[in-house]
Amino acid sequence: MRTWLFPVAAIVAAAPGVVHAQPADVPALQKLIETQPGDMDRSTWKEKRRDAARKLAQSKDKRAVPVLIKLVETETFDIIGEIAIEGLGNLGDQSAVPALQKAANDMSRDKATRDLAKKALAKLGADAKVVVTPTGGGTPTGGGTSTGGGTTTGGGTSTGGATTGGGTTTGGGTTTGGGTTTGGATTGGGAVTTGGGDGGGSSDPGGSGLEGRGGEGGTGGTTGGGTLLGGGSSTEGIPAGPALPDDTIAAYDRLTFAAGSASLAYDTVRKRPSFSADVAGRWSHRIEREAMAWGYDAGAHLVTGLVNPEGRASTRGAQLEIDGTAEARFYLGGGKVYGIGKAALGFQLNYIADLDDDDPNDDLKDTRTHTDIQVAIGGGYGRVLDVGAAIRVRRLARTLDANRALGKQIDAATSKRLQMAWWALRGERGNYRALVATVAILREAGILLGEPDAGLAYELLAVLRDSQLFLRPEGLDVQLLISEGYLIRPTDSMTMDVPNPAQEGRIEQVIVSAGYGKQLAEDKAEASGTAFARMRLLAPDTQPSPWALGATGRLRRFAYGEHGDPIGALDVAATVMLSKDGAPMGQMSDPTALRIQGEAGFTYWMSSASGLRVAATIAEDAGEIFFGASLEATYGLLDATYAR
Repeated sequence: MRTWLFPVAAIVAAAPGVVHAQPADVPALQKLIETQPGDMDRSTWKEKRRDAARKLAQSKDKRAVPVLIKLVETETFDIIGEIAIEGLGNLGDQSAVPALQKAANDMSRDKATRDLAKKALAKLGADAKVVVTPTGGGTPTGGGTSTGGGTTTGGGTSTGGATTGGGTTTGGGTTTGGGTTTGGATTGGGAVTTGGGDGGGSSDPGGSGLEGRGGEGGTGGTTGGGTLLGGGSSTEGIPAGPALPDDTIAAYDRLTFAAGSASLAYDTVRKRPSFSADVAGRWSHRIEREAMAWGYDAGAHLVTGLVNPEGRASTRGAQLEIDGTAEARFYLGGGKVYGIGKAALGFQLNYIADLDDDDPNDDLKDTRTHTDIQVAIGGGYGRVLDVGAAIRVRRLARTLDANRALGKQIDAATSKRLQMAWWALRGERGNYRALVATVAILREAGILLGEPDAGLAYELLAVLRDSQLFLRPEGLDVQLLISEGYLIRPTDSMTMDVPNPAQEGRIEQVIVSAGYGKQLAEDKAEASGTAFARMRLLAPDTQPSPWALGATGRLRRFAYGEHGDPIGALDVAATVMLSKDGAPMGQMSDPTALRIQGEAGFTYWMSSASGLRVAATIAEDAGEIFFGASLEATYGLLDATYAR
């Protein structure tokens, strides 16, 4: 046995790398942690940073201590912070104690991280409890007592006025007149006490003090102004939005009004008032659940005018269009196959009255109505959802990640809560409440650790204001319907002629439709398309049996600036349509019509007040070629003012 052990011992002794770690290149590892190499993508860099932190933690090199301390203080969103905490405990340097104590008492971190910091402190022979003396000027300029009166107790280190940690600070933390405490956390007045105690701002020892709740007899919180974005209780004032069933996949509610033109004028020379308007509105509502989906869409469009001079003569006219559809789906076994029922109504009113100034027999009055009623049943597969709100959540996560402020990924419950808050605030003119609610929800969920600085707050606001996140389709939907319709057409009021029998009465159709949508390139590109085919069935020999089919495909690319500002969108679309009138034999020629159309456009946003839209269209229809181009520009300068 002795002769066998000797060679093994010799081999081990000859291989010092097995026993002793190779010295770490601390400067190179520090550079890799702090600066992303130009030839490395962010995902790879994040993994390399973690590896570099592990090497520093295992290096036994005291030069690694400052680097690891910085990681503990700043990297609260990633496992790299935990690597640094454990490494400081193993390196045994007492200079790491304050950073580890802060981490151990930081209630914004999860319990596992705080426990890891306590274990590291135990290795250093230190206690997790923070006991320090005031430094940096415990009493701010202009006052000794807190704004709300009384003495703030439960503070600790008062640095420039803000109380942090444990211990007792008397008369600090407040600037005279409610200004900003230098080095502290208060902006706009009041004191934020961090460290618990009877008058502390946080009920957790060594906590963050983000909520600023006052204790018994102390100021706590803020006085005369807000402290933190979304200040006050983290849940206070956050709108809940509608109560949706737990199995809701998607939902939307849209109410839109549009005025193409509206005018009211009075001609003082001819003493003639006139009025005209072109207005429209639409309301859409839909709920998508796992086992069923239902929704409706209704709209109205009115064009009207009046010219009413003195005397009997006047001219009035109006065209009113009302349409609505409703749909209900039932998915089999919660899968993708469904049965569907639909109903549709269309109504049009045309009215004109031209009164002669002298002879009533020359008056012209005409009122006509058109009505279409249709019901359909069938089946289908899949569904297409508007995922714009989900994209907004994903953009929030990417923004936080890019700013190293993402504590963890946004889970489904938090995503739903964010979207419901935005839903409830959709009527707000500005985005202030949406931003405050978003920050509060993210902070409470442990996703946003700490308060966003000015740069991050701006980028979060850019995400909330992004108008390119509506009507963003995702999924595949194909359906087959059998339709029964009834058309009511007007009798000519002037000649009392009845309409062509082919234009009214019962009409049966078979309808096939499909929709598709896909979000690409981290939601900065989109591919979508629609297709349809319909044919009349069971028509009498004397009536036409028209058919038509078509498909449209579209690609869109969205561009954003460095800080999330929309730059513009490029869109390319192609359409093919084929149809035939299906005229009865011998009544008229019945060629097949083909239309092919392509369109390309780009919208460029120069600022929030200025934009430029350029588009071109080319189409072939029945042997004719059509070209079209459009240029739309809006230009504005934001107000610039000065006042002394």
